[in-house]
Amino acid sequence: MKVLLIPPTYRYTTQYPSFLAPSDFSCGFAYVAATLKAAGHQVFGCNPNNAPGYGSAFDMMHDKVARAIATTKPDLIGIGGICTDFSFLRDALHVIRHYAPSVPVLMGGSIVTYDQEFIHSALKPDYSLAGEADDTVVMLADALERQGDLDAIPNLAYRKQERLFFTEKNLKFGRDLNTHPFPDYSMFDIEGMLEASWAARPIYRFYRADPKIMPIVSARECPFACTFCLHGHGGRAKYRARTTENVMEEIKHLYERYPFNILIVLDELFAVNKQKLEEFCRILIDYRERHGWDFDWLFQTHANARLSLESLQLAKRAGCTYFSYGLESASPRVLKSMKKGTHPDQYAEAIALADQAEIGFGGNFIFGDPAETPETISETLDFYRKYCADSHCFMSSIQPYPGSALYIPCQDMGLIPDKLAFYKTIDQVPFNMTKIPDAQWIGYLRAIYAFDSLPFCKTVDVTRILQRAVHNRMTLGGARRFWELFAECPHCTREISFVELTDPGQVPTHGLQVITGCPHCFKRLRLNVPVAKDKGLLLPVEEETSDEAIQAAIMQPRGEEGGVIEETRVQRHSLPLREFLDRMVSMCEQGSHREALRYYERNRGDFMPDPALAEFDRMVETLRQKLAA
Repeated sequence: MKVLLIPPTYRYTTQYPSFLAPSDFSCGFAYVAATLKAAGHQVFGCNPNNAPGYGSAFDMMHDKVARAIATTKPDLIGIGGICTDFSFLRDALHVIRHYAPSVPVLMGGSIVTYDQEFIHSALKPDYSLAGEADDTVVMLADALERQGDLDAIPNLAYRKQERLFFTEKNLKFGRDLNTHPFPDYSMFDIEGMLEASWAARPIYRFYRADPKIMPIVSARECPFACTFCLHGHGGRAKYRARTTENVMEEIKHLYERYPFNILIVLDELFAVNKQKLEEFCRILIDYRERHGWDFDWLFQTHANARLSLESLQLAKRAGCTYFSYGLESASPRVLKSMKKGTHPDQYAEAIALADQAEIGFGGNFIFGDPAETPETISETLDFYRKYCADSHCFMSSIQPYPGSALYIPCQDMGLIPDKLAFYKTIDQVPFNMTKIPDAQWIGYLRAIYAFDSLPFCKTVDVTRILQRAVHNRMTLGGARRFWELFAECPHCTREISFVELTDPGQVPTHGLQVITGCPHCFKRLRLNVPVAKDKGLLLPVEEETSDEAIQAAIMQPRGEEGGVIEETRVQRHSLPLREFLDRMVSMCEQGSHREALRYYERNRGDFMPDPALAEFDRMVETLRQKLAA
């Protein structure tokens, strides 16, 4: 069976163009792809992301999905996401129904897991699967291909005899993670997502000037039941962690295919087991030495981990640059209401240890638990002022997501009178679950958001601006450019730089401040690009020059008349060719010339003769000769 998988568009309703880095990609699609392929099915991917030049996110998604359907002619289409992807899933279904009205559509993800009946009824896919779908999607594909019985597939919903029918619900269905095939990212434009690492959140990339981010899932689920979290859902699968050896083999598998330089370890409880952390670090040190791995890594964990200075120093030797806690609140009363099982003293201890080990520390505070009061808000803000100014800590408000313990009470309180409207505006409307009057609560929210946007970290003026000679899909057809900002770290006084994607035309009048971190001491700081009201930008913008003439030639492929091909709106009929050219350019700009040649040799045969490729082919041949010499 031919299966087409379509992950959601990042920031679909809030920002276009937006760029999806691997740090925000839904790894579940890569796991489903790998499992389907291992079962003998043909799998194709359509990643409706990282394509500027359209009128809107909908136009981009529409075009990409339509072309994918026409190219692959699938027998089954799989989509899914989280609750904030509701609008994307609704629109994607409309597009799919228009271009492939007879092809069955399967929907999965946590949006289905935690509200299957409503979501299936509202969006009307042919099938929906709750829970971990790696194996159940194979069972469904097999059954559809052989016209087999669907009732034996757990967690499935579909229409039967004019009503919605549900098979046995078993969210604990799922095998040993060590037996899963490694996730397959190859059909989801992984090269484009790695390129988009430039636009990932600064906490993921401030220690690398040319970031290439890769996530790895070392465990699933969480044994805790925090009230605001979806993991608190009853009947869920249990926490399962992979062996260190299995994780290392996947790292090796990924690194050989997609040489990354930043690894994000996804595990709610990574490092809670001190011996497991030390084992991971020691084996990783050995693998780095044996295989020549060059990447930084970061992890998240629970505050109950009780990390020691020795374990953090070992992690640093293994390449760890940052770790985070789910802080949530610094009020013991609120933490108890949230069922966190933690105390603010643990946070203060971790921040001090991170400082001693010279590793970055971060976390999130979320306000609005039903136990929140003006006094508890003050407790958290006082803690922030005292301990978190130099750490990568962020603030937001609690949202009652479906699946959390707060969702049903919010419905009972009348805060969600229209469920469909709630999904359409999710994350856009604040909720007041506290006893604080609404007007006062809105005032607190404004203050909290101001705290988050203008944290108490140290600010330093930029001393030099270098416009990087990087032209890829993130700068294509627009005014955005990559600026490398140089300054002296206000904490350790060492020279630092940070690359930011910005619109140079906006800076002289609007200014530019970037909250990032020092790649040496890993503390938080704010870079300020100095501007004056009457004079505009106070620093010259230097242009980066390349030592390689071949790079400059490749950056400007020529047309029939010898003119430079215009980088304006992406022409839909030539998008695959543009992606090919832009990828080659990006690799050459980053010095990966041999990797660029291998990419060229793998993909050049996919394109018919084209004027844009004639001069390009000659430049590549020159590059090949130079490398051979």
